[in-house]
Amino acid sequence: MYENHLGEGTDSDVLYPYLFARDFWTGGFGGIRGWNLPPCTYLFPEILIGILLFPIVPSLYGFHLVFGFISFVLPFTFAKQLGMPKRYSYLVALGFLVFAGYDPNLLGQFYLPGFHAMILFFATWTLVLLEQWKQTNGKVWFPFLFLMTMVWVSEYWFFVNIAPFLICYAVFHLRWKSIGPLSIGLLGMYLAKSIGKGLRFFGIGTIGTNNLQLFSKFNSTFHSIVLDPSVVWQGLVQSVSKHPLLSEWFQWYLVIGIFYLFISLVKDQKKDFFLTLILFLSPFITVFFLFLIETELNIRYLYFLPFGILFFSSRILERIPLFRFGIPIVLSVACFLFYLGKHSELVAKVREGEEKRKHRMECLSEFDPKIPGAATYWPIKYSYAFSNKQWTLVPFTKDGVYYPWIANTSWDGDFKNQSFDSFQWGVTENKENLKTWKDVSIAKECEGWYFFRRNEL
Repeated sequence: MYENHLGEGTDSDVLYPYLFARDFWTGGFGGIRGWNLPPCTYLFPEILIGILLFPIVPSLYGFHLVFGFISFVLPFTFAKQLGMPKRYSYLVALGFLVFAGYDPNLLGQFYLPGFHAMILFFATWTLVLLEQWKQTNGKVWFPFLFLMTMVWVSEYWFFVNIAPFLICYAVFHLRWKSIGPLSIGLLGMYLAKSIGKGLRFFGIGTIGTNNLQLFSKFNSTFHSIVLDPSVVWQGLVQSVSKHPLLSEWFQWYLVIGIFYLFISLVKDQKKDFFLTLILFLSPFITVFFLFLIETELNIRYLYFLPFGILFFSSRILERIPLFRFGIPIVLSVACFLFYLGKHSELVAKVREGEEKRKHRMECLSEFDPKIPGAATYWPIKYSYAFSNKQWTLVPFTKDGVYYPWIANTSWDGDFKNQSFDSFQWGVTENKENLKTWKDVSIAKECEGWYFFRRNEL
């Protein structure tokens, strides 16, 4: 899973927390001045954990394995907080791991820092504080304010994934007192904006939601809906069906979820049934919102889909006396046997990935590290993370425009002010880019990386 994502299956954002923590420990606050953070900054808890973790586990794999364990625990804690018995909550966590092993490119992202797994952490903590709010008559307002502020700063996809359910939960359990936590949630948004301004004042760049043009995208889509309402259904179906595995998961989710809703309608109180219904609708609300803001569907925004499949399945098994005690043990053994059967395949993939990485670094070492090069997005952080040499690879888009986001501009020094055409060599992971760049030719091709040199006049 990690070998796949640390170089094969996803972009270099996976390395952001590790490199940020390394810059902090090698250069102090001066070392992180110049970083431009992603829209979801992940400052809490991922970056904080990363900074605390780096001196203890400085190796790249050890660092990410600790994060992987933290992510592994999150489905368990969230399911348990939703009222599921401990033995079934374990099944939800194990089920997540099986899904990830089945398709590392898809759900494997869940076990990486900076890929939205902490939505479940924030959701669990919110449920805990809402319960304490009811018991203490609002005395937990300060922890709740801190939580909401950190959500707005670090992981605002939380509000799309799980907030509708949590709002209904607060209203049903706190009644008129829910005004308190709802108001604090809005206050947290304004505090988060102040924190963003403070970070920019100290030289750390952030991308506010205004810069993402969410409102203009929403307005454009809403205008299309008014002109032709059928475009909504067609767009939603198309956005899901273009991803075969996600489409299959949605089908399973509908079957399992509707069956559990029927059981809940018969056996549960109306209030509990309504909350279950809102919980069930959460992934559909997320898909609808992604459609409104014209964002490509990705599992990193839809972790509640596999969670819901596992959660509702376990809830159904929990209500069948014949399966209540024996099935958790049987399924746990099945998870173990699943990974045991894949062990040799996984080992082979890890070795293959290591050889690819070694070959890439050997090709990179043929260039002089004292001469700065140009690079597209992915190879830069990859090279900084896996190479022992001090490279200067300046980031550019395929159009030759300097691209400083989710990277440390201090890495680029004064070279960030130079034009793309001034660099004598570089590397890209897309061969098509070389066709659009003038006066360059391929110097070497290594495991999907294309090294180029500028043609001499």
